[in-house]
Amino acid sequence: MEHFKDQLNPAIVSKAHSLEQLTTTLNGILPPETCRHYHVTGFNNSTLVIITDSPVWTTRLRQLGPSIIAALSDIIGEKLQHVRIVTRHGSIKAPVQSSPMIERELSKASGKQLAQTAEYVKDEALKEALLKFSQRGRKKD
Repeated sequence: MEHFKDQLNPAIVSKAHSLEQLTTTLNGILPPETCRHYHVTGFNNSTLVIITDSPVWTTRLRQLGPSIIAALSDIIGEKLQHVRIVTRHGSIKAPVQSSPMIERELSKASGKQLAQTAEYVKDEALKEALLKFSQRGRKKD
């Protein structure tokens, strides 16, 4: 049985790789806060097409349009004249960032205060969470 990747049209795979490279290049040029919110999805007739995940990022990238054109014109090899930016909600999934767990310390007095507060909370889930968290303060001292 033939693997799925062997059944793909090589021209389509090549195009996908080149678009991913353009996205990566833009990641290095544009402000870091924009990086997880867009993908380059096409280039034809001197127009670059970018999809964003919300109108906020669409507006921000439109403001950066002249910078995008200037930066990518040399890389693409053709004269880039326009950048078309489109919003597609939920089309881009940000990679999950793994950050180290920060161990928080809670004083004995704060733990006691949380436990006392929990006694007056009616929501059982919140009450349980407060009591559990208050135990951290009792272990430290």
